[in-house]
Amino acid sequence: MIKACGDWIEYRNLSGLKEIDLHFAGEESVGSYWENMAQIKKLTLNALCQAQEEGVQHLLFKHGWSTSRRGNTTSRSVVRGVMRSKEATPYIIRKECIQHDSVFVAKIRAKKD
Repeated sequence: MIKACGDWIEYRNLSGLKEIDLHFAGEESVGSYWENMAQIKKLTLNALCQAQEEGVQHLLFKHGWSTSRRGNTTSRSVVRGVMRSKEATPYIIRKECIQHDSVFVAKIRAKKD
């Protein structure tokens, strides 16, 4: 995984890019905080699967700057956790993913026929 900082807008120039905005996720949910975080995890995994099906090369998750402290979970920490998980392995090329302070760029693995 590549760690990066600077202007994340530059990643919009990557080929085959699709963006997923997670800023809305907590606002549209009516469940508890933990249910909202579970929804973000599910949305992230579904987006990876769908991107692979559609032949997307890069998937940019806009998760924001909020950082986790001990005992706290944010959209950012959920996305990063998913990207490190075994569940994401079939969909991403981990060594080509970019972990930025406010976004995460997943390099999508080509679908096997």
